Amino acid sequence: MRDQVTFCIKTIHRPQCCAALVRSIHEHCGSNRPAIHVLDDGKPELRFSANCPAETGMVDELIETEYDIGLSAGRNRLLDSGNSPTVVFTDDDHLVTARTRLPELVDKLKRNNDIDLLAALSNNDERPRLLRSNGTRLRIHRGSLKQRGSIRWCHYVGNCFVAYRDILQAIRWDEELKVEEHWDFFWRCKLAGVNVAVDVDHSFKHEHVDPPGYQRHRPQFLKRGLDKHGLEKVIWR
Repeated sequence: MRDQVTFCIKTIHRPQCCAALVRSIHEHCGSNRPAIHVLDDGKPELRFSANCPAETGMVDELIETEYDIGLSAGRNRLLDSGNSPTVVFTDDDHLVTARTRLPELVDKLKRNNDIDLLAALSNNDERPRLLRSNGTRLRIHRGSLKQRGSIRWCHYVGNCFVAYRDILQAIRWDEELKVEEHWDFFWRCKLAGVNVAVDVDHSFKHEHVDPPGYQRHRPQFLKRGLDKHGLEKVIWR
């Protein structure tokens, strides 16, 4: 699978989480594992390479950049760092487990020609959502467009998914948005006609860990995203 799939990990200040994710890929995929690319934009004392040298040796490419280039810029760099047709993205505090069945998830993407991006659950969360706008408000609510077996087609999924590299390169993440980038990305996916789905039979384990000094709520980025789309509010219901 290594020449066909790249597992892309953007990390900052969570070296132990990143190391656990890398180990879990090796443990559960074995010799049929994807290539592993890690981008680290942390401070020197919290770099993945400095804190976890054994796991650093288990990745295929390590990209270290200047400090805090942001999630969007980091993911775009990862997209541009390889040439496999398919990529996997998760947060660095996810884990591959027996319930992930990553090779099978990749195979389902390839076998369904009406899917461009196929997500798994995060624990039992991140179930399919739809995006609807009345011109001033964007609603993100539970629901699906259609269903086939365990696969639900939708507009919005969580942060662990497999997708075609060229599709993601056409959409890309907005590098001006260090947070609030996720709804913006999937809203633009919908507008571009990207076929998004989630398979509820697959899941990644997630135990959230906040990096040191992490600030989740930064309203300036929400305002920037809203202004870009001419919106007043995002509603999660």
